[in-house]
Amino acid sequence: MELPATQMPGRLVPAGGGHVPVRVRGFLQAAAPQRPSRRFAVLLARSEHGVVKVMDGPRVLGFLPDAWSQRVDFELWSCEQAGEPALARAVIEGGPGERELFVMLDWARPRA
Repeated sequence: MELPATQMPGRLVPAGGGHVPVRVRGFLQAAAPQRPSRRFAVLLARSEHGVVKVMDGPRVLGFLPDAWSQRVDFELWSCEQAGEPALARAVIEGGPGERELFVMLDWARPRA
């Protein structure tokens, strides 16, 4: 999945891209970005509540589930330390009245 040419500068999380669609909790269709493509880049940011916010610029679109927030926490912290925004690939699925937002993440690879 390619990010649009208007993507924001930053670091892709997870670093190797992502292939697991993770449903964003609290997503409201009214908050959906008005873009010609249903695939776009989103910002990920740690919150004071321990969950990861999924954002389109300053607007919060929803939150990652707790387990996924914990899984990407170190990468988000690394981005913060480097002064780079954390980006992820997102996609809106479903028809009118039934749209859901998903962020493409990745399972951690088992170490041999």
